[in-house]
Amino acid sequence: MKAPEPATEKNIRYPAIQESRLENGLRILAVQDDHLPRVFLSLVFPVGRAFNPDDNLSLVSLAMELTKSGTGNRSASEISDLIDQLAIDYDSDVLMEHSFIGMTFLEKELEAALGLLADTVLEPTFPQEELEKVQIRWKSHLIAQRSQPEFLANERIFKTLYENHPYSRISMTPEHLEQVTRDSVKNIYQSRFSPSDAYLLFAGPVDSVTATDLGNRFLGEWAGTETPVIRFPEPPVIDQRFICLIHRPHSVQSQFLVAGRTLPQGDPDSITLKVANQILGGGGSSRLFLNLREDKGYTYGAYSRLKSYRNAGLFLAGASVKTEVTLESIEETLKEMDQLHEQPPGDEELARCQQELIGSFIRQMETPASVGALELDRRLHDLPENFYSTFIPKVRSINKESVVEMARRFYDSQRLAITVVADREKVEKELGRLGEVRVFDTDGELV
Repeated sequence: MKAPEPATEKNIRYPAIQESRLENGLRILAVQDDHLPRVFLSLVFPVGRAFNPDDNLSLVSLAMELTKSGTGNRSASEISDLIDQLAIDYDSDVLMEHSFIGMTFLEKELEAALGLLADTVLEPTFPQEELEKVQIRWKSHLIAQRSQPEFLANERIFKTLYENHPYSRISMTPEHLEQVTRDSVKNIYQSRFSPSDAYLLFAGPVDSVTATDLGNRFLGEWAGTETPVIRFPEPPVIDQRFICLIHRPHSVQSQFLVAGRTLPQGDPDSITLKVANQILGGGGSSRLFLNLREDKGYTYGAYSRLKSYRNAGLFLAGASVKTEVTLESIEETLKEMDQLHEQPPGDEELARCQQELIGSFIRQMETPASVGALELDRRLHDLPENFYSTFIPKVRSINKESVVEMARRFYDSQRLAITVVADREKVEKELGRLGEVRVFDTDGELV
C-alpha cells in the first residue's frame, strides 16, 4: 500500500514581536496569548560555556546554578519553598553560547514570580555551604558521565574538531570543581552576567506595554558592567580524517560518531544544509536509518543532526551498534555521505524531507512559550527579521542540485572526525583500515 502524499500547507504568519529596552540595557520581549492564564518567563544571557576562563570550565555554570541558592533576602530553603508555594516550574541551564533562567506559572502569580526572579539575579550571595553541596552533587554526576558512551563520543568529537577552541568545552572536570572558591564564582557572575544585552521574555497573557512596565519595576534598578565582547579564534582547519577510539573495557556494543564542520547559525545556506541533513539521517525515513536499521539490522536507529553556533557549526552522524559490525556501520555511513554527492534525492524523497522539516517547524509554534524560544534564538544569533516568516517557502524552494552541492561541500568522508567508544581489543585492528587510530581512555587521556 502506498503511503499518502504529504499535504501542502499555507505559509504561517509569524507574529511581530516588539522589543523595548530599559535604561540598563535589558531587552524586553512579549509574545501575547490570552487563551490560558499561564505565563512563561525567561531571562536569557548571551553568556555560555564558551565564555569560561581557560583555567576553570565550571565557573559560568556554577554562577547560574547558585543564583537560586541564597540572596540577601532569602535562604536557599526559603527560595525553594516559595517556588513550591507559587507552583513555579523553574528551570535554568548553561549552553554553549547563552544561558537562561525559565519560569512557568499561573498568571495571578506574575508579580510574585518576577519578585523572586529579581531577588535571585540582583542579590545572589553564593553561600559557601550551598557551593559545597553543588560541588559534591556535580562531582558525582561528572564521574557517572564518564561511563556513558554517548557523552564520551561527543566529548572527543568536539575536542577533535575544535581543538584549543572555546567550542571544545562541552563539560567541566572534577578538578575544576574542586578548585572553585566562592569569590571566583561571585567574580564571574559580576563580570559576565549583566542586564546589558540580556533578554527578558514574557509569553502568555501579557502585552508589550505591561511587560515593559513590569521589567522596569522589578529589574530597572539592576546595574551591571557591559557584557564583555569575547573574540573567538578561527577553528583549526580540518584537512584529513581523524579516527579516535575511546577504550571502554568490556563494552558489548560500540557507539560511533562521524562528524565534520559545517555552517554557523546565521549562514544563508543553513536551510539548504538542513534539507541535506534530513535526507542523510534526519529521521526514520532517512538514508542512514533505512540502511543501517531497516536493511542491515545493525542498530535500533541511525541518525544525523546539526549543531550551529555563532561562528561555526558541525554535523554528527552515528549510532549504537553491535560490536562485530562496528567497521561495517562506519563504512556504510561514509558510503551514504559519498553517495549523496552523486545520487540526488528523488522527487518523493525531497518532498518528504521538506515536509518533515516544515512539520517540525510548525510544531515549534504551538505555544507562546515555544514561539518565544524561537524568537530568542533568532535574536541571539542575529538571524534576519523575516527568517521564520520566510522559512517554509525557502525550504520548499530547495532543489536537488542545491542538496548535492551542499553534500559535496560538507559531507566529505576524507575530512572529518570519527569517534568510536568500544572495547579496544575487539575493534582497534579493524578500525585501522580507515586510517591511523588514536586511542584514548575514558578520562580523555591519550593512551
